[in-house]
Amino acid sequence: MNHEPGAPGIGPTGDPDVDAQLQALEQLDDLPVGEHQAVYAAIHEGLRRVLDDDPAGA
Repeated sequence: MNHEPGAPGIGPTGDPDVDAQLQALEQLDDLPVGEHQAVYAAIHEGLRRVLDDDPAGA
């Protein structure tokens, strides 16, 4: 995926944990379409974990 300004794709979000999860999207270009769902499911679960974390650490 190309991350140049104005290019399609996903750039940094400003949250390194979210960015790490979204980085898995880059592997989609190399996978058969039939395997994309598993990647999306893993990303979704990872994002849920990251976004459910308490930022205050409480």
